[in-house]
Amino acid sequence: MSSTSHLSRLKRILAYSAVAAGLVLPTRAWADDAKDLLKAMSDFLVAQKTISFNYQSSLEAVTPDFEKLQFVSSGTANITRPDKLRVTRTGGFADIDVSFDGSKLTVHGKNLDAYAKIDGKGSLDDLIDRLANAGVEAPGADLLSSHVFDTLMTDVTEAKHISSAFVDGVECEYLAFRTPEIDWQIWIQTGPQPIPRRYVITSKHVVQAPQYTLEISDFKSGAAVGATSYDIDVPANAKTVDLSELQSIDELPAPAVTGEMQ
Repeated sequence: MSSTSHLSRLKRILAYSAVAAGLVLPTRAWADDAKDLLKAMSDFLVAQKTISFNYQSSLEAVTPDFEKLQFVSSGTANITRPDKLRVTRTGGFADIDVSFDGSKLTVHGKNLDAYAKIDGKGSLDDLIDRLANAGVEAPGADLLSSHVFDTLMTDVTEAKHISSAFVDGVECEYLAFRTPEIDWQIWIQTGPQPIPRRYVITSKHVVQAPQYTLEISDFKSGAAVGATSYDIDVPANAKTVDLSELQSIDELPAPAVTGEMQ
């Protein structure tokens, strides 16, 4: 594409942005039911004792030269409440398998040929906190909590029901929420199964406002969920390491690859 075409496209984008900046939302009381829609989604998720879904996530990073990069991963998630989880994630810089069977956490970094095991009983809520403290987060971990609504609404100062929308051809309700540190948006499937289809978190106080995006597909619950093993078959030649040594299984490359991120 020529530089002239790039410039023309940029002008159109800027024009659209200018319109969006002055956007006036519909006068109907969209915002009044944003929390109600989120609560319905949260209650639905918590009521499902067995869940599986596929996901794609993208994590943006900004280089010292203010170039915004996007790192995309995909994987699967299986949950059996109250205390079992199996998550895989494959991307350009990580290939991991995480399992919790109610008494033991196993994290296998396939690309690192290493794994870590930690003994300890607990619920999924306990596990999510433990993973976060170790720098290993399950995708959309706040959506897996047994207190989804309270977790998502923490520090929310503004809630809006923007409009209806379509994600992968599925009709959704588009909601936007603001907190002092981040803004986040969620697209919830309409109908009797209010499934979160898309979830976007914006770090608004970080240079160029990088975003984390999670898109969910093939959501199943109850009897529709296939048989799942919560025991990872780790290769005999994989080395055992401390969980802290597996922090490199993130979606981002090492700073030496792209330059230190902002």
